[in-house]
Amino acid sequence: MDYGDYTIKNGRLINNAPELESGISKAARMRQEIKRGKKVRMIAEANELANANINLFKKL
Repeated sequence: MDYGDYTIKNGRLINNAPELESGISKAARMRQEIKRGKKVRMIAEANELANANINLFKKL
């Protein structure tokens, strides 16, 4: 019988489920992930522009 995140030990049901995350902490984590994603995209765009400028001036 499958109990998911629960096990039976000495006749008792033991909860092995991971800790729950509150809504506020989840929102804060998601906000940080969004901010980090924006920074990563900005750096990637800057690298593309820099490479484009380097290639442009190599042709001159």
